[in-house]
Amino acid sequence: MKTNYTKKRLREIVSVSVKHGLKGGINNPSQLREALEELGPTFIKIGQILSTRPDILSKEYILELQRLQDDVKPEKFEMVKNAIESELNNSLEENFAIFEEEPIASASLSQVHYAELKTGEKVVVKVQRPNAKKMMMADIDILRKLAPFINLTPTGSAMDAKEVIEELAAATKKELDFINEAKNTKCFREKNKDVKFILCPKIYEDYCTEKIIVMDYIEGIKIDNIDKLKEEGYDLKDLATKLTYNYFKQIFEDGFFHADPHPGNIFLCGRKIGYIDFGLMGVLDDNLRKKFNDFLEAVANRDVNLMTKSVMKIGQKRGPVDRSRLYEDIEIIYDQYIEESIQDFDLPQIIEEIFKVCKDNNIYMPKDITLLVKGLMTIQGLIAKLDSEINIMDIALPYVKEHITNEKLKDLNSIETLRSLYEIIKSNLILSSKIIELIEQIKAGNLRTQIEFKESEEASNELNKMVNRLIFGMIVAGLVVSSSIVINANVGLKIYGISAFGLIGYLGAAIAGFWLLISIIKSGKL
Repeated sequence: MKTNYTKKRLREIVSVSVKHGLKGGINNPSQLREALEELGPTFIKIGQILSTRPDILSKEYILELQRLQDDVKPEKFEMVKNAIESELNNSLEENFAIFEEEPIASASLSQVHYAELKTGEKVVVKVQRPNAKKMMMADIDILRKLAPFINLTPTGSAMDAKEVIEELAAATKKELDFINEAKNTKCFREKNKDVKFILCPKIYEDYCTEKIIVMDYIEGIKIDNIDKLKEEGYDLKDLATKLTYNYFKQIFEDGFFHADPHPGNIFLCGRKIGYIDFGLMGVLDDNLRKKFNDFLEAVANRDVNLMTKSVMKIGQKRGPVDRSRLYEDIEIIYDQYIEESIQDFDLPQIIEEIFKVCKDNNIYMPKDITLLVKGLMTIQGLIAKLDSEINIMDIALPYVKEHITNEKLKDLNSIETLRSLYEIIKSNLILSSKIIELIEQIKAGNLRTQIEFKESEEASNELNKMVNRLIFGMIVAGLVVSSSIVINANVGLKIYGISAFGLIGYLGAAIAGFWLLISIIKSGKL
């Protein structure tokens, strides 16, 4: 049976490829999208994965693949009813007061129905189609066999087909496990609970299984329905600003961001921005977040050297890397923007181009970073629709700079930094003891040198004073620098809107500096 399905499916894949002119390679983005749509859910999912890979495909292909349509004829209600009752071990009537037979949406893997619980809550019920998992895994097995041949085609040579297929297998496994989506939704809701303008559906865990998920029904206006938003009196500039700020919060503060923020997944409901569909999420741990922060800081400061260092830290090396060549390639990209102000930068475009150069230099970006770039591209497209005058950099730059400053302040309080500070102090104490030892040797006349010292007592006293002033001056400089960081971060108790800790630091530095200056003047050595 499996062999018959495989043969039939292979013939279908070849037939559709020829029909859409893909035999000699892909020359048109719409050709690829139409072929994937006709081949069904597995291939639509491949397209969605490729749309998150700016290191493989150009922006034109990515934007086209984001248009993939996953609308298919819904299952008969009897099959849906049987699936729900089988999963919940109870009749539909005992679980729901109302259950609409006609689905709100119907996709290749699942369909969504409106319902009301016995307790009165309005919900949506997402039900996995029967045999969806079985069919997709069978298609993936076929693709695994085809991978070596795909790599021989002009299109396949631009990517590692085996890697994309294994990524598809992992993504499918996650997407077909609704428990995973329920966990993602709960996590997103928790991380954004204090953001007053963000709405996330509540999950009803008692009704959730691997094949069913039940959550709040969010009814609203799609975020790209500009005419309706204007009609309802929404401030589009304010919406664009809030959307961007929250997305950067998801990335830089939460390290947990919606990886598919297209218009179908974002609604305006009761003056709040509501997110749905949390099957695909990006995750950045503290280490990866810090590395990406460094990269963005380098972009903001036009520092090609730091950019090169950052991408080498972020990426995974899969072959020899010529750092000089990588630096030159990034510099060529950045030279295109040399005449533009930083606020006019197309941030996702720059990142996309740099990551492509990295791939050419055997450096591959982690999956979550490519998801991040795709998310930024999508958000930027939404912002352009809401308010064409807003550039993502207008909001991103001050946010990123503030976040980087706060991260550095956190680092000042970390155990690791205290340990480093201890090592510095210890090494300085050792250095000071060595200088004193040197002075004592000079005093005793035991220093072996070919220079004859005269009036060694006076010389050693002068050297002692010089070292003391040098150390004291370094302390004053340290106070000034640390106080500046604290004031710039705008944290802690305020005096007339200025950080009290920073002011105290400046005052201490001023007193110490004045005392040092007076002592130098008194010595007559100014």
